Amino acid sequence: MPTRFTAAALTAAIALAASWPAEAKQPNPASEALRMVPDESESFSRTPTGRVSNETGYPAALYRVNHPVTKDTPEAMGRQYLREAAGQLGLRHADLSDLKFRSSRTGLATTAVRFEQTYKGVPVYRADLKVSLDRQSMVIFLMNGYRQGLSLEDATPRVMPATARQAALAYLKAEGPMHYDRTDLVVYPGKAGTRLAWKVVVEPASPIGTWETLVDAKTGELFRAEDLACYQRSPEGAVNGTGTVFNPDPLSSAQAAYGATGFVDGNDADTPELNGQRANVTLRDIDNNGGTFTLIGPRAEIIDFEAPFNGLFPQASSDFSSTRSPNVFEAANTYYHIDTFMRYINDPPPAGLGITLMPTQYVGGVRFDPSGFNGADNSAYFPSTGRLTFGEGGVDDAEDADVIIHELGHGIHHWLQGGSGPSQVQGLSEGSGDYLAQSYSRSFNQWPSSAPAFHWVFSWDGHNPFWPGRTTNWPNLWPGGLTGQIHTDGQIWSTANMRIWNQLGRQKTDAVFLEGLNLTTQSTNQDDAAQAMMNAAAALGYTLPEMTIMFNEFTATGYTVVIVPVELMSVTVE
Repeated sequence: MPTRFTAAALTAAIALAASWPAEAKQPNPASEALRMVPDESESFSRTPTGRVSNETGYPAALYRVNHPVTKDTPEAMGRQYLREAAGQLGLRHADLSDLKFRSSRTGLATTAVRFEQTYKGVPVYRADLKVSLDRQSMVIFLMNGYRQGLSLEDATPRVMPATARQAALAYLKAEGPMHYDRTDLVVYPGKAGTRLAWKVVVEPASPIGTWETLVDAKTGELFRAEDLACYQRSPEGAVNGTGTVFNPDPLSSAQAAYGATGFVDGNDADTPELNGQRANVTLRDIDNNGGTFTLIGPRAEIIDFEAPFNGLFPQASSDFSSTRSPNVFEAANTYYHIDTFMRYINDPPPAGLGITLMPTQYVGGVRFDPSGFNGADNSAYFPSTGRLTFGEGGVDDAEDADVIIHELGHGIHHWLQGGSGPSQVQGLSEGSGDYLAQSYSRSFNQWPSSAPAFHWVFSWDGHNPFWPGRTTNWPNLWPGGLTGQIHTDGQIWSTANMRIWNQLGRQKTDAVFLEGLNLTTQSTNQDDAAQAMMNAAAALGYTLPEMTIMFNEFTATGYTVVIVPVELMSVTVE
């Protein structure tokens, strides 16, 4: 019998957790060593209608727009609003000749239209605008990343792109094959002045990451470097296979504490207790090519792009069942949880949410490497290629559904934003990944609410001697509780949303959470995102009591949200 949490075990678990290091699992150590980001800070003030730049006086976000436009294509409706609001928003050209349409995405009840600012025909670095409309062609939300005061004599580079790329590779000491390699000309709106720059984005074998560097296109100076990767910490021939997985992890299904008899990693060793927590599942729509079966399907697809190179585990049987120790176990486990979650998002109610969402970087299922990261104890989502990788240090990350869904959550956030971001302002994307992971795990209804593990994220991979994991019962409030550490601060966001989840339930909260993220951009902070969810709730037709629950939990966290639509603004909420 597995060891269950008695009162004594709970006390011991709390004491053990308190003895672990306070810092969460960190990204690739090279990330901070190579990071070089000029001071880009900007102060803002919150108003009753949005967030305003203290430096320019123009809004960075408008929460209660309520501006009707003529029903047309998403681009045309977005442009109509921006033309009519150009003066209010500080747009340089009333005819919007410097705004390039990038994408639009229609969610359950909103359409978000993304534009990119250009200057002298060159894209402005991280300067995008997103206009969000409801079903009645009413603009309900705006994120405004437009940059004022740009000044360049010309947009002709003196440094060639190949030279800039070589400077970037030399700075990174990049080695091995490039999984992604792109160089683009941008206008950089720095505090010290406007610069023409080459933006070089690469994913080398080493150092691991999605590395973005900026090289001055006039002088050749490399002045900015950052790792953009987000760390965790049915086709023809398809058949349904079978496999064994942890569902969602062995400690939760057993209600056991790490360190109880048989419930330790043991360098990936089998134990009767761990093998006893395997669940038999259907692996839907896996590829069958002439009797060779592979974990490739319409929602998830195994790839092998990082060391250790363990292959794709093709086999002559559609049964991928195994004990816990073979590497195929992590492969099947990852396929199952990604496939299940992506179906939940895309399938119509009542089984799913009915949100059409897939990777934007390629066609097909979410690509994942179940044994990557050079074997280190970390995992990541790479925005440039849209791929996930899971490390094997400590507890193999691909054995814990929380890790799998957290990293997938970064991708979901990125794809909802139309390929910009995902925003890590105040740890928004980290908190979003934690929320989605916790929402998924809590839906299994395994832990009692009195158990500390009820709130734990990374229940098997963390909260053990390897690293302390994270929680959705974080005491800090916004904004005074922000620490500047994205993994720590994201817990404020995930905690607030899980309190809403406890009252509205999984599907209601997941739907409004994702619909809200659909309205955001790469510069959205937690307060913006909370109001985006309030606007999304109104667009989805949530009742006043449901929106009041959201309002109460968000304001209890410190967010300065209001209830929409306008006719409800005068309602007194206690």
